[in-house]
Amino acid sequence: MPRQTVESPKQVTLQFLDDTWERLLNSLERLEQVSEGYRNLTATRLDQHPDRDRITESELDVRWEVHLQIKSLERIVKPVIEDAQWMIDDFLRWFGGRARRPLAVTDEYAVPVLHCIMDHPYELPDLDEVVPTETDILDAAEALGRGLHESDKIEERFLADSRLEATRHLHTRARSRSSGLVRLSELNRMLAVHLAYVIDHPQPAKEEPR
Repeated sequence: MPRQTVESPKQVTLQFLDDTWERLLNSLERLEQVSEGYRNLTATRLDQHPDRDRITESELDVRWEVHLQIKSLERIVKPVIEDAQWMIDDFLRWFGGRARRPLAVTDEYAVPVLHCIMDHPYELPDLDEVVPTETDILDAAEALGRGLHESDKIEERFLADSRLEATRHLHTRARSRSSGLVRLSELNRMLAVHLAYVIDHPQPAKEEPR
């Protein structure tokens, strides 16, 4: 049965969520490349970085982007938190792709990312003081313009067809969540135990009002 048009705004938000999630994981994969030389890409669908094939940004610049993407996710996820829990599973399967690697800077973001998805308070790793250059400001303004344009296109598309549903792109780098949980336990055992329990005891989904 086609969705009612009144539901379209929620689907728009869920599509923003999927796209923001993609960009966050893309920034983490870029961080892996610049900090470890590790290339295991699953989040390139929306990658418009001019250096996507050969990264020229510094590690600090990429970490700054990771911080911005986590903050963006925090804003998007709050209104649809109950519909965002699939990202925990996705992140664990993505994070499991780091199994057997030495702990590195990318791992520092695992706990903040998961807490953000869970709508819990989180702390981001400290960065050295970054003073944006004029180029940085122009690049940020250009990216904002592109983002607003894409947002308008997404909203128009969903409002034009009430049957559309938001996508959920997955980023599987490990066969199971277990690899991600084991990796997470090296960083925050309590969180890993909690998530393992939640995964083993899923709550019944709430029915949406008709």
